[in-house]
Amino acid sequence: MITIYWGIDPLSIPEGIRIDPPVPIMNKFVKDRIPEDLADEITYNKCPAFFNELKNVYGMKSVYDYGIKIKGEEISINSPISLSQNKQQEQSFFKSHVNFRSMKGNLFSFHQGLVFFTENPSLTMSQLPAFMEDNNIVKNTICIPGQLDIGKYFRTLDFAWHFRKGCNTIDFSRKEISFYLKFHTKEKIKFQRFLFTPELVNLNETMMRAKNVKNPEPLTQVLNFYYNIFDKYNFKNKMLKIIKENLCKEEDLEGNVVTR
Repeated sequence: MITIYWGIDPLSIPEGIRIDPPVPIMNKFVKDRIPEDLADEITYNKCPAFFNELKNVYGMKSVYDYGIKIKGEEISINSPISLSQNKQQEQSFFKSHVNFRSMKGNLFSFHQGLVFFTENPSLTMSQLPAFMEDNNIVKNTICIPGQLDIGKYFRTLDFAWHFRKGCNTIDFSRKEISFYLKFHTKEKIKFQRFLFTPELVNLNETMMRAKNVKNPEPLTQVLNFYYNIFDKYNFKNKMLKIIKENLCKEEDLEGNVVTR
């Protein structure tokens, strides 16, 4: 079994401590799409090809209820903040969470602050579109995928997207899955939530500054360059020590504390 420690930066995502745990997609999809009265008719969930592809694939719900609509140069926001008429808070939230990477290129991102990490020497994790969901995120966006080794690197996630043709609105919902995470292992996974402390934030920001103020040389554009820096300065052991000192209580799939 592989333990994956996960948490969310509460300094950049203040509401992050309420986020739901990762959702096992195979269990969710079978429950949503194969009712008991069709169990003998729909049987692909018993196929090894289906099972192997969705093994260790998990969905992450949004921390926020937050909507963005873009019309030309105009941007409108639909969220509990805007409904409260608190313009200063709304502008501060927008500035710290939403990145308009390219208006002409139709490329945007929404800061998540999530991180997944393991003490195993190596474990590849992919961030993927929520391709088996039927929700607003999937219908309106093309999610930009990514992959990194969470045994060699500690890095918070963003949700980056292009709008699909004819779409200009995205609505993040705390009830809906925004993206998938696939952990490339056949071993069983155990998730362990931890409290993301200011000390961890400082270590993470120190590492992230290695990406700033440099020319885009081929060497510095590959992950191995950063894996080596992470290893050289012993970031992993330093971070694991803090993480293990700040583990949360065991929880179920809904995020409720497990009592024995």
